[in-house]
Amino acid sequence: MLVKKNKNNSFLFFTLACLGVLILLAFTKGSSNNAIKIIPEIAQNTNYKSIQIVLKEKHYKKIKRKRNKALTVGVLQTEDDDFVPASVIYNNETFKANVRLKGDWSEHLEGLKWSFRVKLDGDRTIRGMRKFSIHHPSSRGYLNEWLYHKAIKQEGIMGLRYGFLEGFIHVRLKEADTALTRNVGIYAMEETFDKRLIENNKRKPGIILKLTEGDMWRELAKTHELGKVTGTGVSDKYNRRYGKSDDMTVTAYSLSKILGDDILKKQFVLSKNLLNKLKNNRLKISQVFDIEKTAKYTAIANLFGGSHGLTTHNLRFYYNPITSLIEPIAFDGNSGLKLPKFKYYWKSSGDTVFVKQLILALEKVCEPSYIDNLLKNYEVDLNALNADMKLEFKNEPILSIDILRENQEILRKTMLSLKANQKL
Repeated sequence: MLVKKNKNNSFLFFTLACLGVLILLAFTKGSSNNAIKIIPEIAQNTNYKSIQIVLKEKHYKKIKRKRNKALTVGVLQTEDDDFVPASVIYNNETFKANVRLKGDWSEHLEGLKWSFRVKLDGDRTIRGMRKFSIHHPSSRGYLNEWLYHKAIKQEGIMGLRYGFLEGFIHVRLKEADTALTRNVGIYAMEETFDKRLIENNKRKPGIILKLTEGDMWRELAKTHELGKVTGTGVSDKYNRRYGKSDDMTVTAYSLSKILGDDILKKQFVLSKNLLNKLKNNRLKISQVFDIEKTAKYTAIANLFGGSHGLTTHNLRFYYNPITSLIEPIAFDGNSGLKLPKFKYYWKSSGDTVFVKQLILALEKVCEPSYIDNLLKNYEVDLNALNADMKLEFKNEPILSIDILRENQEILRKTMLSLKANQKL
């Protein structure tokens, strides 16, 4: 049977289809033009790769309010809802991301170069990292921290990807078809803690642990705020009560994912028990840690004046499921400082088995050739990084080789003292 076509319906369908196409074309064209107009062209001052963070005006204002509060109190306290949506432009690619302010002390937020934590959406990465921080190079000791991580990884110890970028912040104005753009200069880029860090260090999938420090920073914020209100000031940055490991709980990164995975959950229980027994002096460090790697890490951290990274609340741990031992992850050394005195790894000074490994590690890094070889291995990269960094930080200690050699003398005296005590 033939069906008679309705001309009116056909005409209506055709009209609606055309209208839909026109709307789609207009939207696409408008979005393209809008994107071009909103993000201005940038002019770089260095040879570093650029990173651009694009924020809507309302999200920028939220970040700025958080920053102003931190400057008032003296401490930045972060929460999960501090993150705001953003676009990140790197190497001519645009990435969807979430960003927030980063850093414990308000010095991370002074001036125009604010520190940020960045989480890219999905599985996309920049330089192999999905989660990373950008901060003022001085926060970690300029090129000293870069060389520190090279030395760490050269010895087979777990470390972070660490590099430098030229940073730009774009604020998309609500009432105008444009953005305010600020070149904030050179940023240091530092990897954060997730599975990609483990993979990059050529370890088996596992978990990364730390000691909780939230209570410490909350108390510090209260102390600093009270000091400013009363005009009494604060004599010490840290509240020593909350800086002790006995007051801290062992936890892990990506804890919810770990607890939802039977294998990782088992690893977490085992590693947490090991660290708790060490914390409570029921086990020695040589029974819990890979002492060869831990001794090397301790020696290199002291060589670079990175005792900040040996402070308890800055320690980060990897549980190796193959050896069933804990390994240190080098983090936040604040390298390039003169070492006042040798600093031991957490709970390590009384363990004679560990001390023997420490002596071997110190013997190696105390050799004058150790620093010479390190500089030779990375000479080309250091020269290139140093040239651009000196343009912005003209009178700063970009690379403190003389201080490293002074620190070697402290390490040498420590080694000789340990040998005498061990009667070696």
